Amino acid sequence: MRSRRSILLVTIWLISVELVSAAQHKDQPLTNQDVISMVNNHLPESLILSAIKSSETNFDVSATGLIALKKAAISTKLMEAMLDAVNNKKNPVAPAPATPTTTGSVPNATNLTGSPSTAVAVPGGAAVAFMGAGTGLQPAVSFVQGNSSVNLVAEATQIAQTKTKPTSLSALAADQALNESLRLAQETAQQALLRNGAATIGKMALGPGGMVLSGVMALRKQQSIVTYVWALQGPGSPAQATGNIPNFNVSYAGIPGVNALAFEPVIVRLASSQSNFRLVGATQASGAAEQNTQQDWPIYSTFVEDRVATTVQKLGPGHVQLTPAAALQPGQYAIALRPVDKSHKFSGEEVAKNQGEGLLFNYAWSFSVK
Repeated sequence: MRSRRSILLVTIWLISVELVSAAQHKDQPLTNQDVISMVNNHLPESLILSAIKSSETNFDVSATGLIALKKAAISTKLMEAMLDAVNNKKNPVAPAPATPTTTGSVPNATNLTGSPSTAVAVPGGAAVAFMGAGTGLQPAVSFVQGNSSVNLVAEATQIAQTKTKPTSLSALAADQALNESLRLAQETAQQALLRNGAATIGKMALGPGGMVLSGVMALRKQQSIVTYVWALQGPGSPAQATGNIPNFNVSYAGIPGVNALAFEPVIVRLASSQSNFRLVGATQASGAAEQNTQQDWPIYSTFVEDRVATTVQKLGPGHVQLTPAAALQPGQYAIALRPVDKSHKFSGEEVAKNQGEGLLFNYAWSFSVK
């Protein structure tokens, strides 16, 4: 009898300790050990991802921390979510200033998901918040909503190589070699992360700048001609149009090294690939074209993309309103900046390093239409 009573008292004490501990940790940020504990207790991955996204976090994403996570059998998807949480704390997305329209609302224009003057976040670490119009630093793209705007976030394309000729984006999207190249890019990014820590990820594989496959595709550079493919990470855009004739305000004036009059914004339809990338466009060129420092690469002269007919209203040099000429069909789309003269020549090095005119050509502002 006394033994049973002792067991009962010990049990009550242990429960009390757990309750006190839970209360003490209720508002504490999630740590690497918390994620490991949730995995070891067989919580569904989707639930752990939700916890990471909705909680305060204090993750260790150094090389040592990531290696420890790898040894603890933490999935790549969970580690990427932890990296995103750290990057979002270090580099919060700042909304660009609202840009009033000069023509009022457009008939049949529809709003994108989000609130006025709020940047639309893009998962995967491949997006950056460009500064607002008028800063003279970076382009700004927003959906016009009455006298205010909903800002889109710029997404850096990744550029892969394949032997397949670019007859159409849909054909390239089904190309096994291209899909393998895109998957390889992601794997290379993770390997670089484990070797060098979180600081490398923004510079090498998932951050701004196109030639993420330059190193891993070195053997293909021996070929005289290859196909370069520009692609966005992820199966779809979080920015969703509730209608099919959205109206956009695009500002790209005052960017160092760029003549705004030589470029124009376009709307392109994206092709979804088997590797969860959305293809923006493609062209053929020398396998080492991105290494050239001279402006001798006419990228757009034979560029393959699914361009949408638009109505353009010029508000000033490098500042326009852009509207589809007809209702958009359901699918994935993006705003992109293209040279007015299709024979315009780029520096391969600027494209590879995401500088100057290469910066304009490499980025896209995606949205989806239902």
